[in-house]
This record gives sequence, C-alpha cells and structure tokens, in this order.
Amino acid sequence: MNRNRYVFWGLVINTLISALDSNIMQTASPTIVKQLGGMEYFAWIFVVYMLASTVTVPLYGKLSDMYGRKNLLILSVGLFTLGSILAGCANSMVMLIVYRGVQGLGAGGMLPLSMIIVGDLFSIEKRGRIQAVFSSIWALSSIVGPILGSFFVETLTWRWIFFINIPIGIATVLCLMPYQEKMEFKKTHIDYKGFFLFGISITLLLLSTNVKNPLWYLVIGLIGLIVFLLVERKEAEPFLPVALFKNKGILTTNLFMLFYCLSFFGTSNFIPLFLQQGNHMSIYKSGLILLSIAIGWMFGSTPAGKWIIRFGYKNLFIIGSFITAISGLALFLFIKDLSYSGLFCILMVQGFSFGLLFAVGTIASQEFAESHIKGVSTSLQMFLRNIGTSIGVTIMGLLINHAASIVIGMKNVFLYALCFSIITVLLSFLIPAKTTEVSNS
Repeated sequence: MNRNRYVFWGLVINTLISALDSNIMQTASPTIVKQLGGMEYFAWIFVVYMLASTVTVPLYGKLSDMYGRKNLLILSVGLFTLGSILAGCANSMVMLIVYRGVQGLGAGGMLPLSMIIVGDLFSIEKRGRIQAVFSSIWALSSIVGPILGSFFVETLTWRWIFFINIPIGIATVLCLMPYQEKMEFKKTHIDYKGFFLFGISITLLLLSTNVKNPLWYLVIGLIGLIVFLLVERKEAEPFLPVALFKNKGILTTNLFMLFYCLSFFGTSNFIPLFLQQGNHMSIYKSGLILLSIAIGWMFGSTPAGKWIIRFGYKNLFIIGSFITAISGLALFLFIKDLSYSGLFCILMVQGFSFGLLFAVGTIASQEFAESHIKGVSTSLQMFLRNIGTSIGVTIMGLLINHAASIVIGMKNVFLYALCFSIITVLLSFLIPAKTTEVSNS
C-alpha cells in the first residue's frame, strides 16, 4: 500500500509537469520569440509539440502491453526532461522547435501511461476520485502556470520555464522506482511499418489544420490512412489490434469520445476571448470563468467509479451526453444575454458532464479490454480525444474568424457543437451497460 502511495504521488507530479508546461508556454512564448527572433516560426513552437505528443500515444500504449508501464513511463519522463534541458539551452527558434519535438515525444507517453497504471493499481471506485485529483491539477495549473511563467520571464529568464521541469522530472522517477508490476507482459512483434504509415498520415492530417494551404496535406493524409488500413488487414499482428474494433464496448466508447471532443469540449478555448472582446472584460476575470468547468469536473469525476458499479456505463453515457446537449443549447440560445454568474453556472454544469464522461470513458476503455490490450485500448481513446479536440478547435476558430462579430462567431461555434452533441446522445444508446467484470462483481 505504501508503494502504491509513492506511485500515486509520482503520477500526480507527472501530471503536474504536463499541465504546467502547457500553461507556462502560452505566457512566455512572446518573450522567447522576441529574444530568439524568427517570428515566422512562432506557431511551430506549439505545433511540433502537439504533433509529437499526439502521434506517439498509440505506440506507447502498444509498447506498454509488451514491456510494462513503469519503464516506459520513466523513459517518457526522461525524454521530456531531456527535451526541457535542451530547449532551455536553445539559441535559435529552429533549435527550440526541434527540442520542443523531443519534449513532445516524451509527453506522448506521460499522461496515457499514468492512466494505464491507475487502471492496473486501483479499483473502479477509486479511479474516479484519482482522475478528479488529476483534473484539479490541470485546473490549478491554468491559474498558477501563467503567473509562474510571468515570474520567470520578468525576474529570472524564460529559460527557467524549461529548467523547472528538471527537479520535477527527477522527483517523478524517484517516486516510480518502488513500483513493482505484477502483471505478465507478452513480448510480440511490433508492426513498425503500420506505425510509420499511421504516424505520417495522422501528422499530415493534423498539419492540415495548421497551414494556410491544407488541401494537399488533407488528401495525402487520407490516402495514407486508406493504405494503412489495407496494409494492416494483411498483417498478422497489426499495430492496432483487430480485437479493438471487434469489441463493441471499446468501439462504441471510442466513437462516442471522438465525437464528444469534436463538440463542446473545445468551446472553453474561446469563451475568455468572447468575454474580452464581446463584453470588454479584463484578461484575469475572463480567464477565471474557466474555474467553473474545473469545479464541475471534480463533482462529475469523483463519484464516477461508484456510479459505474451502481448504474452501468450506458446510463452514465446517456445522462452525461444529455446534460452536455441541454447546457449547450442554453449557451447557444442565451450567450448574448447571460450574466457572468449565469455563464459560470452553465459552464459548471457542463464541466460536471465533462468530468463524468471523461472518467467513465477512461475506465470503460480499460474494463472493456482484455488484459493484454488494456494499454493500447486506453492510449487509443486518449489519442482519439486529442484528434477530436484538435479538429474541433480548428473548426471553431474558422467559424469565429469568418463571423461578422465575436457574438455571432460564438453562436456559430455553439450551433456547430450542438449538432455534434446530438450525435453523441445517439451514440450513447449503443454503448453496453456493463463489462463482464462489473456484472459479476
């Protein structure tokens, strides 16, 4: 039990690194560009990290089913820390972008492997509470991160936004050292050909959302995915196991989470912008509105494990998707006339459904899967969430940029999200109620 406590704190610290990195970078990046030059490369500081950390998620899941979670997590933290050291020493934008890529290669395994270890170590009832803790860290980091970034930039140097990861990374590894995995891992053939085709295709598709002329990226990426599917059909041990797609629970849950992240999950990125431009609100107050989602998230995810045992997966997916759709409808209808407190309350309700469904979705991806594919099943869902969120946010950004005003833009965003949330409501009825393990407990 004491070992589990150390491991738990290691996972908490690991989550803290990821959360702080995202929020600190947003604050410090203008200063970095000013000192290093290369404003034309500004977006690539974030794009290369996003690409590396997204594409490698399924690979980490596959490898964790073969070689164990502990060593891979230590490796990913080590890669992230090495990338942080190199990024902190960068003397040009090109060097910084390359080293951010190294960081991303490590980050691709940090959160998925943490969730997989939680699934290995803790019961269903406890996993909801643990995910609530992780969500709280992200919420706290959204406030502390920008403040810490400003402190480093103004008092020390921007390089410390990377160097701060060194002691945190070391602490993570030390906490993970006592962890002894009890599961038996089967070493099998790794379909690197499939991973290469998959990785290149997804990279091109993601790049199509971040370049000015996306058509060729989109076309070649889609062709690559078709080739990947044709090649994988003939592969004895494919990169993404066939069992993932034959398992109704995994298939329907993953489809649900993909469409869910395409809908309202990305809208929170634009609400502070709407409050600043539409209501002339201060940056601090407009950012504080996102605490509503964090508070609701904790209330939704904390009891999720107990509710799964009591009500089953299907009922919770149905309830959560209905709450999201109804609160989203309220945002679409009343966003122009909502007071700050009214918006805070609606977002808190929506945050509740986010927390509930993300917790239930993660647990379902583990419990519906057989033990030898639990890692790749968990990481595949996290990968699809990232893809859904990236595409959704890109579409929302286009809707806002092409609108006559920020208010019209936000209404268009909510209408788009509402359409996809209706799809998630329909998909929720296809998800099985229970796994064998739950039904026999």
